[in-house]
Amino acid sequence: MSRLRLVPFALAAAAALLVHPAPAAAQSIAVVVNGQPILSSEVQARLALLRLQSGGKGGTVQAAQDELIDEKLKVTEATRYGMAANPAQVDAAFASIAQRTKLTPEQFAKAIGQRGVSAQTLKSRIGAEMAWALLVRRKYAGQIASNDRNAAASAANAGQASNKAVQYTLRQVVFVLPKKATDAQATQRRAEAVAARGRFPGCDGAVAFAAALRDVAVKEPVVRSSGALGKDLADILSKVKIGGLTDPQRTDDGFEMIAVCERKDIADDSAFRAQSEDDGGKQLQAKAEQYLAQLRSRAIIERR
Repeated sequence: MSRLRLVPFALAAAAALLVHPAPAAAQSIAVVVNGQPILSSEVQARLALLRLQSGGKGGTVQAAQDELIDEKLKVTEATRYGMAANPAQVDAAFASIAQRTKLTPEQFAKAIGQRGVSAQTLKSRIGAEMAWALLVRRKYAGQIASNDRNAAASAANAGQASNKAVQYTLRQVVFVLPKKATDAQATQRRAEAVAARGRFPGCDGAVAFAAALRDVAVKEPVVRSSGALGKDLADILSKVKIGGLTDPQRTDDGFEMIAVCERKDIADDSAFRAQSEDDGGKQLQAKAEQYLAQLRSRAIIERR
């Protein structure tokens, strides 16, 4: 889904399944947007969705109305330019949200239905955001890309866009820890990793080193540039000698250390490109917000 607005939907399935269905709301017109009605039942369904997202603690009728008003404006404008969400992509996005709650789409639809949110309510929001994202990208992506190219050229001319980086060959060494390990077991396992760190023979002897220890895994070497690793990890690795290990860090698998097998200078602009992409996303978001504000300022909105 577009970065313009992700659907921030995290549902604990068990909680959703343990509540009673919300009562049906009476039908009436709550808001009219440029002659298009928004029913009170739509407002109540959207309010239920907002409350579901916030764990039942947030959401007001006005917030639900505002969101539906924005959706009407977005969909109408997107339709005017021939933009519409692909139903298959909407269904796929719905299924992805369901998967994150460890439910099938059908189970997820039933779970949220018990909280007064129909599957169609959520799909309508997803579809509106997809159509809006298509429209905004069509209108502004080219302009932003041009701005980024000009910025890159200016930075290069000013000597700011350095493409120097460091290429690392790395191996992960994992002191495996059971998923349900106690704090005492974790403390003991970390101590074992710290003690073994000082005896590490280097990358060539890593496999034999692990074989002599209890529940220690050594992964295959990987090659990464400092730009791709990110500043924090790159800074840590820059201080590790060749053949040495980083301090053990707790992960899902246990305690992980990273061995630096090789380090060499290379030309790499990945960090600059990543920054450009991030800046472009922020610019696109700002354009989307300005565009919607313009639509709202011209709209005739009647709340009843």
